[in-house]
Amino acid sequence: MSTKKSGSIKKIAFLAVLIILIALVIIGWFVMGRGTGSKIITIGDRAPEFHLKTLDGGSVNLADLRGKVVMVHFWATWCPPCVEEMPKIDKLYRTLTGKELMILAVSVDEGGEGAVRSFIQQNKLGLPVLLDPGGDVARLYGTYKFPETYVVDRQGVVRFKAIGPRDWTDPASLQIILNSIEAQS
Repeated sequence: MSTKKSGSIKKIAFLAVLIILIALVIIGWFVMGRGTGSKIITIGDRAPEFHLKTLDGGSVNLADLRGKVVMVHFWATWCPPCVEEMPKIDKLYRTLTGKELMILAVSVDEGGEGAVRSFIQQNKLGLPVLLDPGGDVARLYGTYKFPETYVVDRQGVVRFKAIGPRDWTDPASLQIILNSIEAQS
């Protein structure tokens, strides 16, 4: 009888140790996956620099945009709220073109530019689209939920952050952008 009890206790202890090890591996995987850019960027932080390829074959370096207000918008074609929001961001882009605002739609689609290009063409969007297929820049910003948007001032400091979708054509949202532009004109 005590042998059965001893065997059961050993099995339970083994399972407990196994569960703890699995939990530690999972936690380690999440922590390591965020890499050195694990800081979640918030209002008042300096926007992390990046250099990404654009959908049209060019490239954009955030540092080259100093002196302009920059909206950095992380999105993906597989994200329903992102898909719904993109035409509104494109409308904002068309409305404010030439007003010292640069909108950068950073796609985190892992499938590469094919799905992104198809989506952009299908929806007749004209805003600049950058490609971050590995999500490296998104992780640099601590972005883990899509869509996520940062408004960066002329000196490279984050002045506004939105997690989740927004109607960027709404007067209140538009005013956030206009205030950022006018704050340092």
